[in-house]
Amino acid sequence: MVSFIGQIIFDQAPSYDLAGSTEVIQYIVEAMELEGNYKLKPACYNIELVNPEDPTCLHGAPWNAQYSQRIMGGELPGNNNTLVNNDNFHRVYSIMPVHLPEVDTTCTKQDTGCQLETITVTENHYELLNHMDTGFYPVGAWEMKSKMSSRQRVQQSAGVQFADFHELDEVGNRCAEINDFSVQWAYQHLRPEARANYDEFGVKLVTGDDLGPFNEGPLWIWHFLQYNETEDGSQVVLQSPMMRTPTDYFVQSAAGFHYCKVMSPFRAMEWMMTDGLFKNNGIHGTSNEDYKSFDLFLQ
Repeated sequence: MVSFIGQIIFDQAPSYDLAGSTEVIQYIVEAMELEGNYKLKPACYNIELVNPEDPTCLHGAPWNAQYSQRIMGGELPGNNNTLVNNDNFHRVYSIMPVHLPEVDTTCTKQDTGCQLETITVTENHYELLNHMDTGFYPVGAWEMKSKMSSRQRVQQSAGVQFADFHELDEVGNRCAEINDFSVQWAYQHLRPEARANYDEFGVKLVTGDDLGPFNEGPLWIWHFLQYNETEDGSQVVLQSPMMRTPTDYFVQSAAGFHYCKVMSPFRAMEWMMTDGLFKNNGIHGTSNEDYKSFDLFLQ
């Protein structure tokens, strides 16, 4: 910033190391793009389920397109059969029309290289005060509201005729599995210095059991991703409200779904580099002696 201001005001040659700066922020930018952060572009929010390819707006969340539905769907039978997902940004509370996830193709256990094509729906939710851009409130999404097809539905479409809803979707915590992957991705993409700082001072992000199911009306929409600090203050436990229905659900228009509140990799990385450090390595809640040391550091 000093070099930039000096160049603008005093016409000085920049003294900053551009290559070094690029190395520092490259994964932060990648995580922000994977989230489909609304500060990059507005969400498309088209009336059709599949948004147009429009350079002026964001089609969907690349994170959910690349990872979330694949994790939810599980490993596919067959030889090199893969799931290809198309994620689309829509307001999840829209009813005219309502936007729902789909599985648009089928594969069999005997197939080789079959592509199971799916569509998911995402809406990013941001804290109200982050729009003020003060630097204090998080820039990343508080949660990504993700409408996905259930593992049972994916497996049935992949050729597992008697895929069991209880074993595939009710046993375990599918949303926590997705959020675990997000936390791990963020940690693995920290620079060594940032990782060491988080290891020493950071309040650790971990996942807990999924909450719900919230299958009635808008309950899932308005129950938010929970960030609960443990009693000793060493961890923040993420718990995702979820909605899940079997493929033989009595309301067929709502059958075969598994909705999650997904933590974006950008929000996880932001926590590890900034917000999760305040408690043990910041000036928030510190003693007078700490403030004196901080003043000496600034001098």
